[in-house]
Amino acid sequence: MCENSLGGYSVTATHISNGEDFFSLEVPECDYIISNPPYSVKGNVLQRLFEIGKPFAMLVGVVGLFESQKRFEMFRENEFEIMYLNKRVSYFKSYEEQKPSLNPPFSSVYVCHGILPKQIWFEEIHK
Repeated sequence: MCENSLGGYSVTATHISNGEDFFSLEVPECDYIISNPPYSVKGNVLQRLFEIGKPFAMLVGVVGLFESQKRFEMFRENEFEIMYLNKRVSYFKSYEEQKPSLNPPFSSVYVCHGILPKQIWFEEIHK
């Protein structure tokens, strides 16, 4: 993300549906990487992000985040921050119908690297 001359920001979006695979994609010139990775590959995404070394923020489910030995070691070996939210995040199922879920079944956190001023940050969201 880069600030443009109008005071806004330039956002580069990539997505697997456009044939852009995060695991083989050359990293675009950017200041931050921000996403909500699929639950099934969140550990692999976080590992790749630590390898890339750019500041990032990933919105992920907190359940099981540290429970695998591989992820436990990854977090122990890398600097990161976590943003806890006061409410559960309501996700939508598709871009076409952006209707948020009314009762999210799990809590989410932002796992960050090089973004937050403290390792644990608490933030309020308003629904």
